[in-house]
Amino acid sequence: FGGYQAYDIISNTRWMEPEFDHDHDQYLIIAQDETKTIAMHIVTGQIYSFPDDDNMKLLVATPCAGGINLLRDRRRLREEPANPFDSKDSILRWFEEHARRLHKNFYSVGNIVLPGVNGGNNISLLRYPSVADTANCSRAVTRGVEIVVSSIFVPEFSIFVYSIRLRLLTPEDGEEYMSPKQRGFDTCQLVSRYWKISKSSPNLDVVLEEVRGEGVIGLYPLLHEGGYTKYQGDDQLGHVRGVFSYQSCTQADMPGFMEGHLQFRPGSLVEPSGQTFNARVAPFPLKFSQYLY
Repeated sequence: FGGYQAYDIISNTRWMEPEFDHDHDQYLIIAQDETKTIAMHIVTGQIYSFPDDDNMKLLVATPCAGGINLLRDRRRLREEPANPFDSKDSILRWFEEHARRLHKNFYSVGNIVLPGVNGGNNISLLRYPSVADTANCSRAVTRGVEIVVSSIFVPEFSIFVYSIRLRLLTPEDGEEYMSPKQRGFDTCQLVSRYWKISKSSPNLDVVLEEVRGEGVIGLYPLLHEGGYTKYQGDDQLGHVRGVFSYQSCTQADMPGFMEGHLQFRPGSLVEPSGQTFNARVAPFPLKFSQYLY
């Protein structure tokens, strides 16, 4: 069912041969990842997400049109559909939504590092919405630098994980492509980042947070057509073909939006060939998901 990775937080949800939960004999396990279990209540048919942390509440994993009540289970709090009819086709809707996202190319494919599995690198669906999901993913191009951004809700840690994808457009991109002469450089290197995070509180007040910093997660990629060179400070870590991507996270206390810019230096930081410029990061949503995978 796909996954995500940000720092040491890893998820890669996999279909399991159905079996009963030893601790909850009314639940049939259907999927698991590194932080949670997905199971169906065999009486009601409702799909739930069980965080591994017993202090976290049991979450319904499909939308409930009639609302959700919060009850006390044997060991923890549990969400429960207020209208029992919302549970009847829960597993069908859960699979249908996953199939809809696959059909519409809302997921991409990439590597997730799972320690001790296949040497660490594993090809997986990535649950960050792709550019095909225009309601949940933003894209902007500035002087040939494309920035694609999207986020997912991770209730097990009460965070939004967002993914940033950077590249220089190539001639294969058609009319949007700018030649080195048109954009003013052959290569450009990341200098810094700026984020504006706007969230809506329950009383509809807007809570604004601004974040500035050097590079991204300690890296300063040098973009060139077709790939990038990875730098950590002054240390070159190698040339890579394809798109530079990184993941980070922000607190999921309220829904909202993020936007901002990434500052680049034409040429490189060591050998600049022009003035710095800001590549726009278009607004993208931070929102709670009604389907949990």
